[in-house]
Amino acid sequence: MIKNLKFAAALLACCLPPLQAEMNITPVASVNLLGGKYFLDSDAASFQGRVDAFVSPAINLAEGRDLIPVYSGNYSGTQDIQELAGGGVLTRKRQTHTFSLKYVHTSEFNKYKPRLSYSLARIKETNDEDWGDGLFDYNTVSAGFEAEQERPHGTFTESYDFYSVAYPNYSTLLSDSQSVFNDTTTFNELSTNAGENPMDNMSHRLAFGYAWFPEPLNMKAGYDITYRTYGDQAVTARPATGQSPFKSDTRADIAQNFSLKAARVVKPLYLSVGARAGWLSSNQGSYDSARSKYMDDYYSYVDVQVSPSMTLALKNGVQFGFSLDWRRVFYLGRLKQDSAGNYGSDEIDQTYWLTSISARYPLFNRFFARAAYNYQVSSSNMRYEDNYRYNYRASTYLMGLEWEF
Repeated sequence: MIKNLKFAAALLACCLPPLQAEMNITPVASVNLLGGKYFLDSDAASFQGRVDAFVSPAINLAEGRDLIPVYSGNYSGTQDIQELAGGGVLTRKRQTHTFSLKYVHTSEFNKYKPRLSYSLARIKETNDEDWGDGLFDYNTVSAGFEAEQERPHGTFTESYDFYSVAYPNYSTLLSDSQSVFNDTTTFNELSTNAGENPMDNMSHRLAFGYAWFPEPLNMKAGYDITYRTYGDQAVTARPATGQSPFKSDTRADIAQNFSLKAARVVKPLYLSVGARAGWLSSNQGSYDSARSKYMDDYYSYVDVQVSPSMTLALKNGVQFGFSLDWRRVFYLGRLKQDSAGNYGSDEIDQTYWLTSISARYPLFNRFFARAAYNYQVSSSNMRYEDNYRYNYRASTYLMGLEWEF
């Protein structure tokens, strides 16, 4: 992880010009202090706080040369369900911190943007868990480059990013479990190729975008592809007597997304609708030893998503927002189960609905009162939920102050 961060910093430093004696700094910052409550299937959690912070002292080094450092942080004391390790996990508290640096070189109608970032996420599944001990805590180092070309008919963008993600507390239990096996041969069969850090991964992402402006619309189309490898997560094999349940191959995923978005301003309204189609292909399977069931393509799926939104911005600074997010996921190898865990012949499908309503009212200077309400419904033909949540109704309301600079 440290080696990756040093390499990324050196790469960015090579792209930077010598610092000028006179620099213009434009600070930008915003902080939200909110309190709220979370409801899961009508069960209410205690009233908790949420903090969102963004700070960016943008530095103009010279004409056409800008350096943009950014810190963004978030703390959420309200519990919610997060997509972790391939399923919905109920988390109690979360905090994330991201530090990024981007250099922008502008040459006529072209822009070149090397960038790097480091982030850490801390996640509590129980209230008595200490920060830093969470099973799903992770750290991310990334470095990338983006190019942009503005033309009379539209703007093209191309980017490449590298990500390295480490889960310091997530390790295979087999690595510490030899003492529970009376039979050394059995332990050796299980532990062969099992790996100690199965969630650690590295990704390479390519993205292409095109934006154009057919009046009165603003249009944007995009495509991205990500190749992700799990160097210490062996591929699960169809078990055979006397053999390891893992192959010598390691897990590799390929994720692709196609997106299209249209937006229009009809003062005082801002209207937009986005659509996305995705496909994730994984070579990882799954074996349920309790029911002697093996499944290929356990993590592979296709999904579609539609996201309309509307913002009402009044002249006195009052804003109202409404958005709807619908997503349908079709797993390609993960079979549904009844409430007792018995497998059916059909694959799992899952539908998400997320409705969000927000309001912002100016108080004084740069302070605003802010309120938000989110309601999410997840429904699936999967009925067995001892490991992950597939069917639930959740809602959150938040109220508090926002400051902008």
